[in-house]
This record gives sequence, structure tokens and C-alpha cells, in this order.
Amino acid sequence: LDKIKRRIFHRQEDKRLRRISGGDTYTIIYLKLLLLSLKDEGKLYYDGVESDFIKELALTIDETDDDVMVTVNYLINQGL
Repeated sequence: LDKIKRRIFHRQEDKRLRRISGGDTYTIIYLKLLLLSLKDEGKLYYDGVESDFIKELALTIDETDDDVMVTVNYLINQGL
């Protein structure tokens, strides 16, 4: 948690995420994913509850599949 507090919103990638269309929603999703990952040493796992990982994440954090997909793609493309 301390590492998240030190880095969040200070990196250019985090700032850019907020500025894109829908960025506030994507930033909230990013934060939800970070918090979810804390219980497993920063990792997210696919349990097979849904047909794919994105749908399962969306269900878990109560967000739309499309918004989670955009967020995850952005994070992957930025190396986050």
C-alpha cells in the first residue's frame, strides 16, 4: 500500500489516463484493480467464474466490461 501511495498520480502515465475521454472512470477502475491486487501481493487472478478475465474483473469490481477492457489495455500499453 505504501508503494501505491508514493507513486499514484505522480507518474506521467497516471496523469495521461485521467486526461483521456472517460479518464475519471478509468482511473477509478485502475484504483479498484490496485486495491484488489493487494490481497495477493500485487497480482490479479482469473478464477473462471466468467468466460474471460476482463469479464470476471468487471464483475468483481462492479464496472462495465468495456470500461475495464479500455483500462486494462491502457495499463498494458503503458507498462503498468
